[in-house]
Amino acid sequence: MSQACAEIHWLHGLLAKLGFPLSNPTPLHVDSTSGIHIFANPIFHECTKHIEVDCHFIREAFEGRIISLPRVSTNLEVADIFIEVLTRRQ
Repeated sequence: MSQACAEIHWLHGLLAKLGFPLSNPTPLHVDSTSGIHIFANPIFHECTKHIEVDCHFIREAFEGRIISLPRVSTNLEVADIFIEVLTRRQ
C-alpha cells in the first residue's frame, strides 16, 4: 500500500510539473477497515509500532489530499483471486 501511495505521490508531482495539477485526491482502495482507521486517525496507530514509517507516509498523503481511502469489499478485490489460488495449493 505504501508503494502504491508513493507512485500516486510521484504521479501528482509529475502532472503538476507538466501543467496538469490534480485538484481531487486519487482513490487508493483499501479492503481493511482497520487499515483505514490506522491511516486516518493519528491516535489509533499507537498499538501498531511495526508499520510506523509506512503509516506516517500514507497519513501525510491522506491529510495532504493526495490520496483518499475508500473501502472496497473483499469480495470485489481483484488481487484476491491470485492470493486465494496460492493459499489453496499450499
